[in-house]
Amino acid sequence: MRSLKPDEDNWAAYADWREQMATVLERLAGVLLYEGDRQQARAEAGAAREQATAIRAQRSS
Repeated sequence: MRSLKPDEDNWAAYADWREQMATVLERLAGVLLYEGDRQQARAEAGAAREQATAIRAQRSS
């Protein structure tokens, strides 16, 4: 997934990529063995979604 990371100058593609990363992290959280790892993956997914939302909000105004 990281190899698909677009250039940050292409903000729309970058925001979409962050959303995709969030989805992957959420799926990963469902199969991780340790609760601490699951919590971290969910937190990182939330942060990725927030970043995507912030990028879109910043660029649309």
